[in-house]
Amino acid sequence: MNKSERITVCDCHLHTENSFDSETPAEKQAERARELGISYIAITDHCDIPDWSDERIARSNAQAAELNSKYDDLTVLRGIELGQPLHSPEQTSIALGLCEYDFILCSLHNLFNEEDFYYLHPDREKAQELVGRYFEELLDIVRWNEFDSLAHFTYPLRYISERDGVPVEMERFRPVINEILSTLARNGKALEINTSGLRRPGGMLLPTAEYVRQFRELGGKYVTLGSDAHTPEHMAIGMREGIAAAKEAGFDCATVFINRSPLQIPFD
Repeated sequence: MNKSERITVCDCHLHTENSFDSETPAEKQAERARELGISYIAITDHCDIPDWSDERIARSNAQAAELNSKYDDLTVLRGIELGQPLHSPEQTSIALGLCEYDFILCSLHNLFNEEDFYYLHPDREKAQELVGRYFEELLDIVRWNEFDSLAHFTYPLRYISERDGVPVEMERFRPVINEILSTLARNGKALEINTSGLRRPGGMLLPTAEYVRQFRELGGKYVTLGSDAHTPEHMAIGMREGIAAAKEAGFDCATVFINRSPLQIPFD
């Protein structure tokens, strides 16, 4: 595959059978990446605090390391998607000490004492409350700072607005969003451009180009690209749009993390 045919140089958000919601062997993800001409992938299986499996995370990490030693044309990074890290700092500390990681992708799927946003169907008033709480919890997470990239910023909108059609008045959250993105930038962390929404009709990037641009204007240096694929068929879908959003915002590189250090790769 020549350079012009390649979809993307990296996909840093992939799941395998070591996540509760995937049945894909890690090797299948790696082979798909090689078919697409991708140079770097990160296996980021779910570690949702406090309900996580040390066996699954350890197995995911070992499989990524084994695959990385197998290929000359593909770098497989030992990642983790660390969800809700402040819901149990003790469990988070155990999870982070379990293995050596290349890449820690941090996410917030559910609020404290709430179900994943996937299961919620709030009315308009409740939606505003939940989204406000989401951003406040996210601000605490970025201040905590023990990660490399922040995953699928504006995650609740995937379900509240995109799926259920409930409008959210985002303008009222402008101050806290500004504080989240400026803290992320100031701490030298990355913002993920998650393309999973583009697999659905009418779907959107998480976050949308507006927030990628705002992150850059606030001094953000790094963006990671992730399809959030749970099957090989979904790998790299939407990456061209994600790269376009990054370029429009002023980024000229994608970032991967190796041994927790950023490596910037210029866009083709």
